[in-house]
Amino acid sequence: MTQDARSAKMVFFRSEDATPIDDDGIMSAPTIDEAVHEQLDLTPIVHGQRVRVLFKGEGPDGFSLVYSWFGAGFRLPRHSHSADCLYYVLSGEILMGSRVLKAGDGFFIKADAPYAYTAGDEGVEVLEFRTSTSFDNRILDQTAERWKPVIAAAVANQDRWLAATAGA
Repeated sequence: MTQDARSAKMVFFRSEDATPIDDDGIMSAPTIDEAVHEQLDLTPIVHGQRVRVLFKGEGPDGFSLVYSWFGAGFRLPRHSHSADCLYYVLSGEILMGSRVLKAGDGFFIKADAPYAYTAGDEGVEVLEFRTSTSFDNRILDQTAERWKPVIAAAVANQDRWLAATAGA
């Protein structure tokens, strides 16, 4: 998006122009303890997520919108971000503790508050609204024991994830 487009009073964006979050620079890369990497292969989780920046406004306090898809059974490890976030479920389900959030539901989480969730049996599509164009991703689960269920879910669901994203 050009500087002129961002300075306009109305800005349009298209999903096909969205940038993968890892390429955009909006979120710092998470750090996971080296001991976890030495004990476990974390690569299976890659296929269970698609996270793209739909819109990023001007300046550090600009508005941002991120689209996330997590495949069936994907487990997000306990983590936090340095910016408040409002999450809106587009489709599928989020399992968060004893709560089940379905399409049209959502949740708000304050900056630095830890949380985790699991995608339901059909996966989940979520919109993430923030009043920040830069935030971190602090992984709080920093032991192999805490990561084992995350990786087990990834291994169990990897074929479903690959089928769901074929051609994407």
